[in-house]
Amino acid sequence: MRSSIHVKDFSQKKLELRLNSSSALVIDIKEGSVVTGKGKANPARDSAGLFVFDPALGIAKIAVVERHRGTGNIGLGLIRGYGICHGAVAISVAHDSHNIIVVGVNDKDMAAAVEHLIAIGGGVVLLKDGNVLEEMPLPLGGIMSDQSGEWVDKKLKTLERIAVEELGVSKEVDPLMTLCFMALPVIPELKITDMGLFDVSAFSFVPIGE
Repeated sequence: MRSSIHVKDFSQKKLELRLNSSSALVIDIKEGSVVTGKGKANPARDSAGLFVFDPALGIAKIAVVERHRGTGNIGLGLIRGYGICHGAVAISVAHDSHNIIVVGVNDKDMAAAVEHLIAIGGGVVLLKDGNVLEEMPLPLGGIMSDQSGEWVDKKLKTLERIAVEELGVSKEVDPLMTLCFMALPVIPELKITDMGLFDVSAFSFVPIGE
């Protein structure tokens, strides 16, 4: 139970998202709901065609890292409406597969957040400019704490406050619970797994670019 994080061949390089066209599918968060929209956008790219965060567009990168069988799978996508404009958030509570979900504005912080999450045996990590702002270890299966309920409650409130104040996550969404449902591929409309973007209505995986 305390050794449930089995990630293989993870690296910052694997978080690079190459977009072969100017148009891309985006997971659109809907306030107060676990249902997401299947949006379209023209995200910013660098000269090599790699996605780069543009605060004016409000589109961040999201990744799902498989953490049970060491497959090395990493699914990449784009998410809009989460609001993050600094650093990264990583969490190992992700219904129903409970892989690692990470959202961020740059690959360096996203990779550092995942690596720290692996080091603490699962949980939640908030990271900015390479520095861990706050963490909540969940050593039991990567989804449960071995501390008191009061400790967890206090820690969650701190995490939520820092996510909003330091990382810029929207006050209109729950910083953690929102991410927990982004990898649940049975709730419409667009979700993400370690295998990539999943169109729930079509019940099939879809490419990011068009």
